[in-house]
Amino acid sequence: MLKLILCDDDQFTLRLAAGLINQAIQICQVEAQICCIASSGGELLNYLQNAGGPFLYFLDYDFGQAALNGIDLVKCIYQRDADAKIVFVTSHGDKGMDILKSGIRAFGFVEKTPDTGRMVAEYVKYLQMAAPEASPSETVPRLTLPLGIDETVELSIPDIAYVDSVKSVAHTICYHTFDGSAITVRDTIEHAKELLGEDFIRCHRSVLINRRHAVSVTKGLVRLSNGETVACALSKRKEIAALCFSNEKGGRL
Repeated sequence: MLKLILCDDDQFTLRLAAGLINQAIQICQVEAQICCIASSGGELLNYLQNAGGPFLYFLDYDFGQAALNGIDLVKCIYQRDADAKIVFVTSHGDKGMDILKSGIRAFGFVEKTPDTGRMVAEYVKYLQMAAPEASPSETVPRLTLPLGIDETVELSIPDIAYVDSVKSVAHTICYHTFDGSAITVRDTIEHAKELLGEDFIRCHRSVLINRRHAVSVTKGLVRLSNGETVACALSKRKEIAALCFSNEKGGRL
């Protein structure tokens, strides 16, 4: 499985890139999955604290004056993911030489352009170049959920981003996966925590999050690696902030 990370400080560009890359995955039929959609270098690095690489990264070059630029971010990435493959996605055609002069090992470059077909073709090229050779499949922990009489659905536990209570229906919860799927079942948050194990923590009385998907917390919301946000109780903010920012000096609550 080829694991991908996207990072850009513009939300529209992030959504567009995710859509184009998913198109590219379907075209080239590479077994690949977007694992993190980060809107800042800090969120990306927070995700890497609990995630196992290597990853193929599609990174913006310029994150503004108050943030790490692409070169500084890549240096931090290599400290956490030595086998990282970095593709810079930039509208600045002249930045390629600056990147090469810096000594950064760039896997490639994709130019931001209104021609989405051209961008998809570039994504296809890098997906094919980075695709790992076939190897024995890893055993992934799975959870079987009952949907009705003689009807069940099976989820990969690492792909579950969060679980929350359905407020409009008693004793009902919803499992939300990284790709946006939602599966509603009759159960309680307490029982879901028992089923899911230590990788899931409670950030609110009605919400469980996958600790591997938490990337930031601010203004009472936890941002997850797929771009979604969920409520965080005041009493839980320090605990969740410590999880997200354990390698930093601190975060804003």
